Amino acid sequence: MTIEEKLKEAFRLLKEVADEIKVNLLDNYQYREYTATEILRSHLPSIKKTIGRTGDDASAIDEGYNHIEEKSGTKKGKTLTITSFPDMLFDKQRDPARRAAIYKYDGLSLSFFEYYKPYPTAVVFVPKEHVTKLHPLFKQKQDAKVADFDKRLAEGKNIGHDPIIVSLKEIVSTVGAENLVCWLYGKQIPSAEFFNKLNNKEIKINQ
Repeated sequence: MTIEEKLKEAFRLLKEVADEIKVNLLDNYQYREYTATEILRSHLPSIKKTIGRTGDDASAIDEGYNHIEEKSGTKKGKTLTITSFPDMLFDKQRDPARRAAIYKYDGLSLSFFEYYKPYPTAVVFVPKEHVTKLHPLFKQKQDAKVADFDKRLAEGKNIGHDPIIVSLKEIVSTVGAENLVCWLYGKQIPSAEFFNKLNNKEIKINQ
């Protein structure tokens, strides 16, 4: 097959899947949220992906989750570690409504995707029993961001990039590794085993 023929076939298959699941997989990395949601299903059987760009990413009503936020990213390199794991990024923090919104989430997931692989290699989930432990960290980062906004505006400058960023290392130190739910290669595994593999650089990626 030529490159043109391969691309046409790839997009034909993508459209076939999108028509079936009713999700535009190419829009704003929607495939990541869709496949991460499928991984979370082993822990939250009632989970449903929310359609659209705005609002919550998913809910799992039967398990008591109304507002699940899903974050994801990818990184270069050949080994996945806690420092190379994607960060949770909450954007548009200049907006008071967006700052308030992150305190409504009752579940947070963070997924690592390898390049050109549709399902996440690793997923970490903060359950509702522990998600509020992150609130003081959110507030600390938001206060620092708002102070920086005010300083820049007073100096007549553009406020610049406006997200707050929370690393997996910060999540672990705040919530506790034992309170996180983890998946590796689509399989749920004990969090101690997951972080042991991360710390020992046993998870090879982008091979």
